[in-house]
Amino acid sequence: MLKLKAVLLNTYKSSDFTDKNTGVITKGRNKLQLLVEKPLKNGGVKKDLIDLSIPEDKLTKYLGMEGKQVEVDVSYFGQCTFFGI
Repeated sequence: MLKLKAVLLNTYKSSDFTDKNTGVITKGRNKLQLLVEKPLKNGGVKKDLIDLSIPEDKLTKYLGMEGKQVEVDVSYFGQCTFFGI
């Protein structure tokens, strides 16, 4: 399992999506808006904003944590390149 450490900026629920062809409605997902610090080779730091979907039952863990560093259990899909830092 992987853990992502970041500052939690916000929690929100994305809008529901309606498929134009079938009319099927997909409910919006709960999201964390996170500020991640990425170290650079020159010693600097780049800050990236990430919106991360989380399961409904995990949302309460992050409510009221805005502005604080949090750890989020994450996984990945598709091809991903890892490297040591």
